[in-house]
Amino acid sequence: MRSISPDHDVGQCIRGFKLLANIPWDKVDNVIIPVNISEKFHWFLVVFRIKLRCLHVYDSMKGGAVHTKKVNEAVGKLATMIPLFLTSTGFYGKRLDLYANKLPKYVHKSQSDPLDIKHMMHAPQQEDISNDCGLYTCLFAEYISNDVFDMRSIDIDAKYHRQRYATILWHYGKTKNEDGAISESEVTGTVASKFGGPRIAKEHVLDTTNYPTPRQQTRN
Repeated sequence: MRSISPDHDVGQCIRGFKLLANIPWDKVDNVIIPVNISEKFHWFLVVFRIKLRCLHVYDSMKGGAVHTKKVNEAVGKLATMIPLFLTSTGFYGKRLDLYANKLPKYVHKSQSDPLDIKHMMHAPQQEDISNDCGLYTCLFAEYISNDVFDMRSIDIDAKYHRQRYATILWHYGKTKNEDGAISESEVTGTVASKFGGPRIAKEHVLDTTNYPTPRQQTRN
């Protein structure tokens, strides 16, 4: 509980600081959270659906008692921790709509109550012998970013997407190198860290309005 503070790294991220490309959580309705289980060498995706007060879990390798236990433990910690950080950062005071509109998931709920958890049972699955969990986690995040939450009808070609991501990253790095751009060139707002990080206003960094970063295309 001593770690629950607006100045903690998690608290700073919620307030829109710490990361180069970040905005406060009170400005969005969904937050994408990649999760790694180090002892299982496994990545999966959690999406905080704010209006539903629920964590949606997209796992490309479901099955097995040990695996399921590890995933549930990791998600359970997030479900407990996130509401406490939201309270400590004043999040709910900026999202009065959640209670004023009497959203079902917020009625008769304490702000510090753990979040609900929903495992997305129809998330696309990787091949049993593959190590593609990281690739699938990136793809889940891409689909979510394009407002695709139901992926039951999506058939993922892992080889194609590995090649696509490699091409995108190569072109992206080449263009940045040619333009002399750095990560700070793509700041989306004020970047700050209470613990010695830079505080940069967007208007003080390189204008990237016409920066030719390729747009990712979703393959259905």
